[in-house]
Amino acid sequence: MLQKTVAEQPDKTALVYGQTRTSYQELEQQVRGFSQGLSVLGVQQSDCVALILPNCPEFVVSFCAVTSLNAIALLLNPGFKENELEHYLRDSNAKVIITDSIRAEACHQAISRLERSVDLIVVSEKPTVGLAFNNLIQSDFGDWQPEESYLGDVLYQYSSGSTGRPKRVCRTQNNLYHQAINCVETLQVTSSDNILCLVPLYHAYGFGECLLAAICSGATLTILEPFLQDGVPVEMPFVFRRARVLELIEQEKITILPAVPYIFSILAAAPADTYAELPSLRLCISAGNFLSQDIFDKFLQRFGIPLRQLYGCTEAGSVAINMQSSQDVKYDSIGLPMHNVEIKVIGDRGQELPPGLEGELVITSQTLTKGYHNSPEVNKEVFQNGHYFTGDLGKKDEQGYLSITGRKRIFIETGGHKVDPFEVEDVLVTHPNVEEAVVVGTKQPYTGEIVKAVVVCREQCPEEELIAYCQEQLADFKIPRIIEFRSEIPRSSLGKILRKDLV
Repeated sequence: MLQKTVAEQPDKTALVYGQTRTSYQELEQQVRGFSQGLSVLGVQQSDCVALILPNCPEFVVSFCAVTSLNAIALLLNPGFKENELEHYLRDSNAKVIITDSIRAEACHQAISRLERSVDLIVVSEKPTVGLAFNNLIQSDFGDWQPEESYLGDVLYQYSSGSTGRPKRVCRTQNNLYHQAINCVETLQVTSSDNILCLVPLYHAYGFGECLLAAICSGATLTILEPFLQDGVPVEMPFVFRRARVLELIEQEKITILPAVPYIFSILAAAPADTYAELPSLRLCISAGNFLSQDIFDKFLQRFGIPLRQLYGCTEAGSVAINMQSSQDVKYDSIGLPMHNVEIKVIGDRGQELPPGLEGELVITSQTLTKGYHNSPEVNKEVFQNGHYFTGDLGKKDEQGYLSITGRKRIFIETGGHKVDPFEVEDVLVTHPNVEEAVVVGTKQPYTGEIVKAVVVCREQCPEEELIAYCQEQLADFKIPRIIEFRSEIPRSSLGKILRKDLV
C-alpha cells in the first residue's frame, strides 16, 4: 500500500509532526533505510520487534520497516512498567526493542532480566543505553523490493478480549490489508483527507483509523506533538492541550478526527470565547469507550458535527461504524458493519436472533485473527469456524443498525483502555498485608468508569501504600483510584464473589 501511494503521489505530505513535514517519498526512503539497518542487526522474517513508543513519526517508520522485512511488529503501551515489559518480551520472544529516551532505561532493565540478548534502539541523538535510531537509517539500501506475495504474520498486539487476561493476538499482512481497505471504503477516505492522530497508535483504534487508513489512501496524518518543558516531553491532562488541538484542526484543515468520548467532551467544553469554527471537519469518530448522550449533544451543539460511534476489537480491527446522514445519527448506535464484514446477533443456543432481541455479537471478516497464542481452550470457545464470539451483547433494529447493550464477561473500560481486574488482583494479593482483593469498575461523574479495589487486610495498611505498590508493577491506567477496606468479601451461598455488590 505504501509503495502504491508513493508511486501515485510521491510529493504528497504523509506526516505532520510539529514543524516537521514528511512527504510519502521521504517516508518511504526512511523506511527503506531503517529496514536495511534492522537487517544489519540480523532481523529476519518472523522475528519479533517491539515498538514501545508514543505517537511519533518514528513509530510509523518502524512499523513499515519491520513489516517490509516480513518480521513481526509488537505494539506495546509505552506506559507499561518494567515487570510488564519483561512479561511481554518473554511471551513474544522479541529480538529488538525500539523506544525513546524516556523509556530506554525501563526497557534496558527489562532486558537485563531476560536470559537472552535483545537489541535496544532509542529515538535519541545520544542515548545513554542502546543504539541511536537515526544512526541505523542506512543511505545505501540497494534494490529494495518487499515481497508483495507475503501474507504471513506481521503484527502482535495484546487483548483482554472476551475473557479478561491479556492474550497475544497475531494478525497477518492479509488481515491488515483488508482492514485498511474496509476502513477506507466505508469512511470514503481519499488522498485529500487530513487525519488528526490523538489516539495511541499502539492501540487497535489509532493503528487502524490513523496509520493504516492514511497509508492506504494517501491521506495526510497529523500527529499531535508532545508538550515540551526544558526540551523534555511532559505528560499533561488533555484539557491543557485543547487550544493546540483546535489550532491544528484549523491550521492543517483536518477532515477526520478519531478520538475517545473524553476528548470530545473536553473539546465541546471549550470556553465561549475560544475560536471553534471547524469547517474542514467532515468525520468525527468516537470509540474506545461508551459515548453518552450528554457528550454527543454538547459536541453537536458546539460544532454542528455529529459524533459517529465506531466499534472494533484487537482481534479484528474496526468492524462497524454509524455512517447515517448527519441528521439521523444516534448517539447509541454503532451503525452497520463495515464493507466486507458480517456481524450477527446470536442467542444462547447459537441461533441468529431477529431485530430487537439482545444477543452476543459475532464477527466474520478477513481482518480476523485465527486465535490467541497458546490458548487452545479459549480459542475453542470464542473462535468457531471463522467466527469470533466477542462477548459483547447487542441488538439490531429493523434496518440492521447495531447497538451495544452490555458485556457477557468481566473487564473494566477506563479512559479508552481495557483493564483486566484479575491482573490487578494478582498484584494486590502479593502485598504482604493483603489477604484478599477484588477489583471492579465503578462509574464516576465526568470521568466515566474507574478502577476500584476492595481489600481485606491481615493488619492495618494505608491506602497510599497499596497504591504505591501497584504503581511499581502496573501501568498507570490499571492502578486503582479507590481502595475500600472490608473485613470480608461478600459471597453468594455457593461461594461466588458478589462483584456487583462491590461496585
